[in-house]
Amino acid sequence: MMTMTTNSVVYRKKPQKARTNRYSVRVTVSALFLGILAWSVALNGIAQEISVHFIDVDGKTIAEVPAQRQEEQVYLPVDAVKQVFDPDMTDQYNYPRKRLTLKTKGKQIRLQINNLVVSIDPGGQTHTLPTPPIIIAQEPMLPITFFTQVLPDFDNLEAIYNPSLQKVQLRPKNTWTPMVTGNSVDWAIIIDPGHGGADDRGCESNTGLLEKDIVLTLAKQLQQISKQQGMQIYLTRQTDAKKTHLERIQVAKRNQAQLFLSLHCNASFSPHEKGIKIYLNNPKGELRFPSNVQSGPAGQRLKILAQANFLKQSRDFAHTMETELNFLTEIPVKIIELPLVALSDAYMPAVVLELGYLSNVEDLEKLSNAEYITSVAQAIARAFQRYISSINPSVPQTVEQ
Repeated sequence: MMTMTTNSVVYRKKPQKARTNRYSVRVTVSALFLGILAWSVALNGIAQEISVHFIDVDGKTIAEVPAQRQEEQVYLPVDAVKQVFDPDMTDQYNYPRKRLTLKTKGKQIRLQINNLVVSIDPGGQTHTLPTPPIIIAQEPMLPITFFTQVLPDFDNLEAIYNPSLQKVQLRPKNTWTPMVTGNSVDWAIIIDPGHGGADDRGCESNTGLLEKDIVLTLAKQLQQISKQQGMQIYLTRQTDAKKTHLERIQVAKRNQAQLFLSLHCNASFSPHEKGIKIYLNNPKGELRFPSNVQSGPAGQRLKILAQANFLKQSRDFAHTMETELNFLTEIPVKIIELPLVALSDAYMPAVVLELGYLSNVEDLEKLSNAEYITSVAQAIARAFQRYISSINPSVPQTVEQ
């Protein structure tokens, strides 16, 4: 009986052993494939398909171009030059020598795969790219920097690149060219960082980030950038100090300002509420608290109406700022008109900018990022220049050297 059992066991194990061997072969092949794939990724990376959105100065679409991301770099096909800059562009690629020649707008642009140098004739100019052209799927691909640093010069354009949203904005170089410092036209702008002091911290995030600190940091950066462009910028508070509404308005009156911008952050009981909002003082606008407004003192209502004399200018600046800030965000900036007592004493174009919701995870992440705050400051500074140029075209601009 033991012999029969042993034989039975041996007999039953034979097919099981065969199955195990076949499984081992499959595992070995799979492991080999994964190893080769990992080795290939380590050498070349895997290109991810994305798209780059080119827009003009007003935010209108020029072209949406398919692109590839490889090793944290973005590359566009040669044909993108036709879509964005020159429909008559022609190209020639020498595969053995890996040389690419583009003919556009009377120029010959010579590039070489894996080479940073770009040569332009006639003229013998050269540019050095931070990232070279490469081959993806047997096709030459151009780095995004070629489209933001080289091609715009042919049309006297500036290019601004938003890598997080894959947007490139093209605009004339003189759109926000700095005014000559010491110009006879003296533009004074008031930046009002909301809240301040121990008793008025504004909104607070669950990470402890305070509204009063965010807006003061932004205001100081904005002051520095705008002063470099020849504008006179005054802050209603320079430190973490409490300022009354009257004290803030007095800064504007004392400096005879032509524009008033108040900076704030938002918060909501809903964690889904997010985005940038711009508020204007309009006595005929949407009433959030109609009973309070109607029951307010007659003098206060008169102030609201008096400030409404600047409603058109406030709208113009709000729309200019909207265009600039929309470049930074996926969610369109909202402009809201309300009877705002906070702006009632500002007898000049005045706007309240709410930078985002500290109660929202995505907005909080942005407002916690120093680079994002800097990008917001740059966008607002560009809005200042565009607004000033639109109402005073006689303001002289610096000439490109």
